[in-house]
Amino acid sequence: MTETAYVRPHEPATRVPAAPREPDSCDDHGESRNIAYPALWNKTIEILCDRPNAFRIQSRSIAETALAEISSPPVTVTQNNVAAGDPHRYHLILLLEGHGRYAWMNGAVTQSPGDIVLIDTAEWSQVISPVETRLVRWSFPEALVAPFLPQRDSDAILHLPASNGLNTVLMRHTRELAREAERLDHATQHGVLAHLCGLLGLALEAAARPRQARTSNYRTFQRQRVLTYIETHLADPRLTAGRAAKDLGISPRWLHALLEDMAAGFCELVACRRLKRSRMLLEDPASDNLSIAEIAFLSGFNDLSTFYRRFGERYGITPGAARRTRNSFEQR
Repeated sequence: MTETAYVRPHEPATRVPAAPREPDSCDDHGESRNIAYPALWNKTIEILCDRPNAFRIQSRSIAETALAEISSPPVTVTQNNVAAGDPHRYHLILLLEGHGRYAWMNGAVTQSPGDIVLIDTAEWSQVISPVETRLVRWSFPEALVAPFLPQRDSDAILHLPASNGLNTVLMRHTRELAREAERLDHATQHGVLAHLCGLLGLALEAAARPRQARTSNYRTFQRQRVLTYIETHLADPRLTAGRAAKDLGISPRWLHALLEDMAAGFCELVACRRLKRSRMLLEDPASDNLSIAEIAFLSGFNDLSTFYRRFGERYGITPGAARRTRNSFEQR
């Protein structure tokens, strides 16, 4: 089970499960604890805080992401790396009130209200917030956000200040989506999240290059249009490069050229995303009422034998084994 470590000044670490428990519950060893801490991250972290009970968190799942609205007292949060068994994720954090200083192996930056930071959870980082803060945090699986990220160095933190015009659009879009996402159906949620990732990629590309050097912005924009189209039409078995090019108003040759630097062609990219979505559904307890065939079709496969073959080639196990492994792990 994934754990989150909470640390008070001058006291040894108190480790509690990431899933919330009722106060005064007993742990797996029968020891009583009075714990009211919320789970802040889906990975092992350390928190130094004088008033841990002042944390207020509203969290919910939006498609394959996790959304949290957090009010925090002054706090220091250190995260070392992805915990064993945890998937690689990116955290997009929009600060609404307060300020905090982020540090990582290669630098440091201060986040102010309206700023957005993108955290790579596979890297070490730390944030110190000396005042009370309020923020919105999206937790994205790597497979969703990584295709939209421009080429960059290995910094754990990417900072987008609110002063930039495109970043202001991203900030407002992020905030409004946090308010309205639950009202949307599941398929629409996938689509708008893909658009959010595309806008994030554009903002990062613009921030990384001086204005006079942004010669690749148009190409980046068009590539992200293609990736967004793939994500929003993933469940459609009729998805082809020709149809995508026609709907996007570009030539098939230009579409393939846009994907040249991604080490995957259109068909391979679609198959990869469909397999990842199917595995996500197989490992999601909310999908236990769905048969493996239904999951295959919901992921865009129209031939069950092809789905089984490609799933086995990619993951080395059958879809049924993937589901049983998750169930076995949960019952421990």
